[in-house]
Amino acid sequence: MSTNATKFQPRVTHLSLPPTDRQALIDALEDFDARWRPTPEWANWQSNGSQRYALVFEGKRYPPKKIVSLATGVPVSEFSGGREANDFLARNGFEVVPLGRLALPRFEVGRIYDRWTDIHRPFGGSRQSAISVANTAPAIFLFAGESGMRNVDPDNADADGVFSFKGEVPRSDMAFDRGNAAIRDHARDGRALHLFRTLEGQGGQEYLGEVVYANHALRTGPGVDGDSRPLVVFHLVPVNVATLQYELDELDALGSQGEAPDLKLARARALEASEGVEGSGGKSALRTLYRRSAAVQRYVLLRANGQCESCLQPAPFTRKNGTPYLEPHHTTRVSDGGPDHPRFVAAVCPSCHREVHHGIDGDEKNAALSHYLNGIEGNSSPTRSPTCGKNSEST
Repeated sequence: MSTNATKFQPRVTHLSLPPTDRQALIDALEDFDARWRPTPEWANWQSNGSQRYALVFEGKRYPPKKIVSLATGVPVSEFSGGREANDFLARNGFEVVPLGRLALPRFEVGRIYDRWTDIHRPFGGSRQSAISVANTAPAIFLFAGESGMRNVDPDNADADGVFSFKGEVPRSDMAFDRGNAAIRDHARDGRALHLFRTLEGQGGQEYLGEVVYANHALRTGPGVDGDSRPLVVFHLVPVNVATLQYELDELDALGSQGEAPDLKLARARALEASEGVEGSGGKSALRTLYRRSAAVQRYVLLRANGQCESCLQPAPFTRKNGTPYLEPHHTTRVSDGGPDHPRFVAAVCPSCHREVHHGIDGDEKNAALSHYLNGIEGNSSPTRSPTCGKNSEST
């Protein structure tokens, strides 16, 4: 999906909404991020078939009608979405775009890309920031060694394949805001991390690959105003290093020995493991990644209860330890490496897994899985009764 998609232009029309200034709408965006986005109802709102448009602001997407309601105090039932809400936002200087299927960026490791032509024009995001959240894709672009960006080092992977990436210099004592929070929470938010190295003096961005957040270290240094601020160094693991396909007995070994499988407990552990943690790079980062991945995958396999979450058929065979064989699939990544959030990981049979990645209808199949996962993980309690998959219908 291109950022050149038709945008809504304000027109003179009679609105049933009271006059509201731009600051009130910005306050509503902040309120949505703080109070509403983390809730099950709104955590993955873009997958809801009833949502047709998105308000784009500072690299994030928001549901237009909900934002208008928060800013004006008018219940959503008392005004129409679509043209009325979109015109209202456009009159206040906000960008609203059609909410089409989100394409996954695909880059080749080692290839040189033009930042504007190949990255920002098709996917959006800030052209100046070293941490750029895409507008039209579930992705975050990281630029190491950006010229003039003192907060970014020309990072190299250590002996264990782990990159150390210095985050943005915070404007306050909050180490995690804006881009830093986006990196830490990328799995929870369903965004893939794509790492580039800026080629000084040559121009262009060398693609280092897709990475996942393992942990972070906190340092102290000068902030934007010169005062001492907490600085963040992220430890990022390439997905080819993080691709660990676990046998179920290996996953169980990370839980309590002799403990009967419990779906709610496994889910709680997976959600807890998905939170950001402090730690060092190297093998420590890999161990953190291993445990997080294992907790998420263990829960996902329990949730599936022996049934492919795509075709809804029983697992094709039984493992040597007596458990059904299914494979974890990440719906927000080109690859399947590293940790993710239960809302973006499905347990699928090998046939469906290959079709999603290589089949002519793979994108459609992946979109159906995303809709299905949103349905079962949007609730406070998990379910073991798939009702969607490839046969699901948007609501």
